[in-house]
Amino acid sequence: MCKDTIIDTQDKVDIIISPELYWVRIFDIPVKSITQARHVLPTLFEDILENVRELSYQVQKLPDDKFLCFAYENKKVFDAIKNSGVNLSLVNSVYFAQNECKEIPQFKCENKAFSYTKDGVLVKIPSALLSEDKDINEEIQNITLSSNRVDIKLYNNLLNSKQIYMIIAASLIFAFINIFKISDYNTEISKIEDKIETLKTSNKMPSSMLQLNSIVNTYKKDAKLEIKKRELIDYIFKNKEFNLLNLSLEKNVLEVNLIDSNKAKVDDYISKKYKVLSSKTKGLNLTVRIEL
Repeated sequence: MCKDTIIDTQDKVDIIISPELYWVRIFDIPVKSITQARHVLPTLFEDILENVRELSYQVQKLPDDKFLCFAYENKKVFDAIKNSGVNLSLVNSVYFAQNECKEIPQFKCENKAFSYTKDGVLVKIPSALLSEDKDINEEIQNITLSSNRVDIKLYNNLLNSKQIYMIIAASLIFAFINIFKISDYNTEISKIEDKIETLKTSNKMPSSMLQLNSIVNTYKKDAKLEIKKRELIDYIFKNKEFNLLNLSLEKNVLEVNLIDSNKAKVDDYISKKYKVLSSKTKGLNLTVRIEL
């Protein structure tokens, strides 16, 4: 089928999609398995396609370490099948014309021409280039389908019993794995709790979590205050115009003594980020008290 094919049937059908609905290339990839080849396909198709990470890919191994590689947009194929008029529940399988039409080197489909290249790749060509005028619809009954189906998601398809059993089996396996993990987590938690109690005893720490949290919060407050001190001192040192004599810290107030510094500039610079409690000059000395 092509993009605009109409299918009028109430019977089960297999669908062969034309190169209008996929891209195919032959690559010489230095890997051994199909799985390894599939991992590099997005990169190999980047020169002709956009959004390669959003496409689906399939690979078939050829002789001489070559791979026949397909790229397609699941939604594009799905929409073409849906718009053809066929009931999606009647679709058995979907196939690439690349694999299924090898016995017909050239043919027409919906007034569009297709031909295999010297490399054996089926492509769409201008109708004038056809040396044979075969209609694929007249040859379709003679095609023996291969085992290379398109891995397409037809969202409205009903699940068969085999698929249901597989889903149930997978769900049970997942449930057993989770039960095992929960049991393992409980064991690890118990070990951690024992270590915590041992640490409490060896360090003569209070056993109550309320007391421990109080100690932790006290340390957190002290740590925050020390960080604020360092940030303020660093902020002052960054201004190279200030000539710092010394500084002292008492609780939450930093007293900075500067020499030969412009009071207005100092006050303006510091007040952009911190609260200036006082700023006094005495001779060439300037004393600024800053709240953390």
